[in-house]
Order: sequence, then C-alpha cells, then structure tokens
Amino acid sequence: MSEQARRLLRDVVRARRMLGHDVRDVVTPGPAWPTPTDRPGGPGSFRAGPLLGPDTPEGVRRWITEHGDEVVAAVLEADDIGIALLGHVWRALPDDVEESWPRRLYECAAPLAVQRPSSRELAGALRAGAEVLRHRGWLRPAAGLGIHELAIRRLLDDPQPHTDALHSLAATYRAQHRMHRVIECADEVLELNVRHARPDGIARALARLGTLMTEVGRLDSAVNYLTRADKALGTLDAEEERARVQVDLGRALWLGGDEAAGRRRLRRTLPYLPDPDVQRVRQLLDLPNGSTLNRPELGGG
Repeated sequence: MSEQARRLLRDVVRARRMLGHDVRDVVTPGPAWPTPTDRPGGPGSFRAGPLLGPDTPEGVRRWITEHGDEVVAAVLEADDIGIALLGHVWRALPDDVEESWPRRLYECAAPLAVQRPSSRELAGALRAGAEVLRHRGWLRPAAGLGIHELAIRRLLDDPQPHTDALHSLAATYRAQHRMHRVIECADEVLELNVRHARPDGIARALARLGTLMTEVGRLDSAVNYLTRADKALGTLDAEEERARVQVDLGRALWLGGDEAAGRRRLRRTLPYLPDPDVQRVRQLLDLPNGSTLNRPELGGG
C-alpha cells in the first residue's frame, strides 16, 4: 500500500468536503499524515509532503485530470485504500467532468469484482458508481455496476444490504423502462426475506410486487400479492401501512373490473389513514358509479 495511494485518498476526501459532502476523516494504515507544524524531514513527516488536495470546484476538475493515471493505478491495486479511493472519486466527480473519467472508473469494476468478490467496501464503491452513472443517464454501465454489486451481496447474504442493492438496481432498470427486470428484483427481495424469515420484509415485498403488477396491468396477480400483503401485515403492528396496502388492493380490484369490491375496500381504510391519504381515497369514492380508473392515477411504484 503506497504513500501515494494514501495521499490520493486524503486529497479526494478533502475535495468532497469542499463540495459540501458530509464525509468523515479517513484513517489509513502507515505513517501519520503531516500536521501543519510538521516539516519535510522533521518528526512524524514523510516524503509525500503536504496535502495537495483541491480547494475549489475548478480545482477538483483539474485534480481529476492531472491525477487520473495515478488514481486508476491505485484503484486497481484492489487493496482497502484503492477501493475506498474508488468510492470517494465517484462521489467527487463534477457533473461536467469529461466522459473519459467515468468510463475509466467503470472499467475498473470487473477486475476488482474478480479480485475482491466478497468485499463490502467494494460493494459500496460499486453502488456509488451506479448512482452517479444513473444520475448522468448512463444507464447501461450503471446497470453493469449494480449487477457486480448484487453478486457481492449474494455471497455475503446479509439481508438488508442485499435488499438495498436490489432496490438500487431496480431503479436503474426502471429508468431503462425494463419493467420485467424491476419485477425480477422485487421477486428476489421476497425470496430473500422468506429465506431469512423476516415477517416485516415479507409483507413489504408482497406489497411492492402487488403495486408493480398493478403498474404493468397484471391485475389478477396484483390482487393476489396485495391480499397476501394485507394478511401478512395483519400479524404485525403496522396498522397505517396495512391500510395503505388495502387502498392499493381496492384500486387493483376496481381496475380489474370489480368496482363494488374495490369501493368496499377503500371505505374500510378511511379510519386508519392520515388526512392526506383520506382525501385521496375520498376523491376516488366520490367518482360516479361506473367510473373507470386508469393506472397512472394510482401513483404507486
């Protein structure tokens, strides 16, 4: 682990602070970083010299341009410092950085995933990259990073981070309008919660699948999932959440052609909903008999 890699990491953390990010100090093995009273060659110093991090947004862009080869080389060392550096650099990239930079960082993912297949730190860095790329509209590489992260989370089998990775990947698939992939992610969330015997997670995963089925027009499946979610939430202390699921169930029934059953479900939810939700449900109930809902009115997702 080189002094240069530690310097790069501290520089990029400083850059993120300058950009207004809430970033803690990094603690890295090796010689202490020089304090303002240290001098090259003096006690506690080392030859890397003083902190060289950027001080302005323009400085961040210049730093990234000037240190690109060093950063990529440090990242590909695949040690803890390199992986931490990868995550922080993703977060520090200015919106107007030239396209070659995100591309170079993206190309680091596959070799790192081979060398560190069960690294929680790498999974976090991959998530950072996927979110940055999704924000930029680079959806295919964002999905690629999400898939690499998901492979790590599957090996680790820690249910909450695994679930979070699936939600993040699903957000990318949604942006790509690949709803079948969004549904596959939701299916895996349900399987994960069943395997780990997490009743609250099972209930929420069923509800999520129900709203997705409504969104894509598979209304029989929507009613099935939402009915199961309603029953699952009935065993938990989640009255308000259960009422919202019943609203979704009422809408799915109505959309599927059983308006009377849908209206009954909606009426039953009113005592258990907060005021804004009550107003939305009353707007539906005030519609004339025979009204047809359309899926965009649901607002679920």
